[in-house]
Amino acid sequence: MKLKYNKSGNFRIIQFTDLHLGEYPFNSHDKNTLSAIDKVVQEHMPDLLIFTGDIVYSMSNHNAPNPKESFKQFIIFAESLHIPYAVTFGNHDTEEHVSREELRTICNQFGVNAVAKKNAHIVENRESYVIELLDSMSDEVKNVFYVIDSGDYSNTEHSYYAWVLPEQISWFQKTAALYKRQNPVKNNLIFQHIPLPEYWLASQNIVDGNFNEDISMNLNWTSDPDEKNSHSLPFDNGVFSPEVNSGFFLEMLLNKEVWGMFVGHDHDNSFHGIYKGIHLVYGQSTGYNTYGSEPKGARVIDLNEPNQLIRTYPVIF
Repeated sequence: MKLKYNKSGNFRIIQFTDLHLGEYPFNSHDKNTLSAIDKVVQEHMPDLLIFTGDIVYSMSNHNAPNPKESFKQFIIFAESLHIPYAVTFGNHDTEEHVSREELRTICNQFGVNAVAKKNAHIVENRESYVIELLDSMSDEVKNVFYVIDSGDYSNTEHSYYAWVLPEQISWFQKTAALYKRQNPVKNNLIFQHIPLPEYWLASQNIVDGNFNEDISMNLNWTSDPDEKNSHSLPFDNGVFSPEVNSGFFLEMLLNKEVWGMFVGHDHDNSFHGIYKGIHLVYGQSTGYNTYGSEPKGARVIDLNEPNQLIRTYPVIF
């Protein structure tokens, strides 16, 4: 399935994130989530849908003992929209009862409208791949969308959440070189679930949206006294990135063709910030079956081929 700019030179992506679908048959919250997605798709007529992780719960204590069935029903729903779509995973999709490999198998089995994955790469069961957007009049690649599985938990003493792996950064460097232009234009995009540490710095230069993720609430899970001391930090809101920096943002800078990154994960952060000329953007948290004081919704990303312009804004359900 080839993705191309339309005859007017426009292409529209809608990002949905953090659906947090529970056990199937879905409860009223999950049904409302899927109904709202369907409505947004019908009203905004996108060319591509990207789901950036935490699509399903996968733990028994989240009332999700059979995430494979929940994910299968999600894919069946995505197919019913008749729009090309892409999927990556978050920290909640494979906590128990299911692996990322099993979810990918379900997607491959039922995902007729799933996008063609170019230059796919798997390390530690985390898949990265490229989506190509072609010229309206030919098969020339005009934009590249990198979809990266940012993992779940580091399971080390260094960080609670996982970081983008060195092997993934190396893959990005080598793959991006295949698409390098003579005259670099910043019009490529990256999609993943967990934000990079640089989102903290982007929070100091917000174009629009909100920076409302509550630090205290997010630290309720920890028994580490050093983490508990974070309750006394001189700010209330935070970015729940990995606590160590693996260097992916530097590679994005050196590439010179990345316009921005789109993530999810922090349900009450919806901001679009800029750091060192790169747009670091949160999706609007989508799912009703989870926490959040921010209104539920989606994020539209409009690309224009003639002017090579990119515009993004939230849509509230």
